[in-house]
Amino acid sequence: MIQYLNFLHTTVRFDLADDAAAAFAPIQRFFRHLLADQGAHEPTFRIEVRGYDPSADIAPEVWTLPQSVIRRSNAAEFNFDAHIVDRGGRRLYVNRATLLDAPVDARKDNTFQLRITEASTVQVLDFVRDLVIRHEEDNGTVVLHASGIQRGDEAVIVAGPKGAGKTTTLLSALRRPGWSYFTGDKLFCTLDGGRISVHPWRDYPYVGVGTIRADARLEQLVREQVDPGLDGHEPGHKILMDPDVFESWLGAEFSAEPRRLAAILLPEVRPGEPLAVRHLTDDNERWAHLNKIVDRQVDTTFFTWQSHLVPDYARFYRSLAELRTALDQVAMVRLTGTLDIDPDAVLDPATANSPAPQETS
Repeated sequence: MIQYLNFLHTTVRFDLADDAAAAFAPIQRFFRHLLADQGAHEPTFRIEVRGYDPSADIAPEVWTLPQSVIRRSNAAEFNFDAHIVDRGGRRLYVNRATLLDAPVDARKDNTFQLRITEASTVQVLDFVRDLVIRHEEDNGTVVLHASGIQRGDEAVIVAGPKGAGKTTTLLSALRRPGWSYFTGDKLFCTLDGGRISVHPWRDYPYVGVGTIRADARLEQLVREQVDPGLDGHEPGHKILMDPDVFESWLGAEFSAEPRRLAAILLPEVRPGEPLAVRHLTDDNERWAHLNKIVDRQVDTTFFTWQSHLVPDYARFYRSLAELRTALDQVAMVRLTGTLDIDPDAVLDPATANSPAPQETS
């Protein structure tokens, strides 16, 4: 079976063997919003997918090689290593779940051979996402690390460092009428007639136990479909949730349709303090905050991908510079304190609270 993943400038062709169909099914389910029977472009990358038996398919001496760190994440499920074997102009990444046979230079050879098991899902999703990100960066697309909500044709994104309160802000905003879920982790920015359009990328939500327990329905869904041992975790522990379960709780299935970027919310949780809202108007401050949430190659460690597909960044940095002008149309709001957010209130300067104390460097 042949299927195509189409996203912006990128088309990934999957050539799926029968013996890999069962293991590939959750990957198809995750990407169903982007998959089609035809490619939107000539294939950017071709991935041949087959079944995998690590005991039979790998020479015993490979397992004696030292392992290399492939991925490290806040989510334990995304941590994995691999034995790396260079062979005939290609590089093999081998672990018990997945085997990837990759070209040394994806610009000269765009074919990958992927062998998978039922334990491969997270690794394959990360691998495909990284392929798309690197190719899009090469084509001038700017990727932001942020979650977001939407209403009509507009998107409001929520960004900040780990622990800032992004998920708290997102879920609080989604309780307000008229707002629905847009994306949970990554956004791809393009310029469209002088406006910034944002294209969502589906995410595996990583939600704190405290947040889960605060909502009875979400807690029940997690117990029944994700983690029956929920009571054994501390409130600060985070659980990787199935996207379909998370979206069913939100009552809004993910859509890959782009939206116009209307605003950026920058939360900082301060328990016990009242919510304070400050609209950022200084151009340099706004530009600095945008740059903090731009996702660049240096942030990605998956499969040491820098050695296979290295964007030259010429178009990327031209696009990033052009975003500075378009950013004038985007509200940017700093939120501090207890992050119980009504998006309409915080986006309206006339109803904002007194500004938080001025930050100092």
